[in-house]
Amino acid sequence: MGAGGAAPPVKSEDVMILIGSTILLTMLVIQAWSTPVTINCDGEECDTFEVKYDLSEGDVLTLEVQEGEVKPVVILPDGKSEFVDSKDTKWEYTAKSSGVHTFQFSGVEESVIDYSVSRGIIIDYGLYPVGVLILAFGILKKMYKEDESEPMEGLLED
Repeated sequence: MGAGGAAPPVKSEDVMILIGSTILLTMLVIQAWSTPVTINCDGEECDTFEVKYDLSEGDVLTLEVQEGEVKPVVILPDGKSEFVDSKDTKWEYTAKSSGVHTFQFSGVEESVIDYSVSRGIIIDYGLYPVGVLILAFGILKKMYKEDESEPMEGLLED
């Protein structure tokens, strides 16, 4: 340690518990955290917000308009555009082909949108079992190690 003292080594089961819980917490924050996007309008001219996603067939992009009104446009991987006439506050697009999809959201008035992608495959959720396995291994190792008694220091007398 910094002051010249000795610190006991970190036990492997404590490290496993820390790593497993960190993976689980990080995945929860990454997948659940959502930040709304504001599309500003200055007079007659409104911003266009563009998002690109590499989607597989069956993936779903969900758009929720929290304030205002937007016009979504989908540019498919082959370059064709799909104009969506939607006045709803919630809109979903399901990918019909794999590739990079471009989503352009044009504001009709000053708007706030929130969007998310739901994948049709398990890759998004693949780290959860890894985190659970590491965490469970660390907890089980700690439980079984506590059952074993640690050697006691003895003082030998002359």
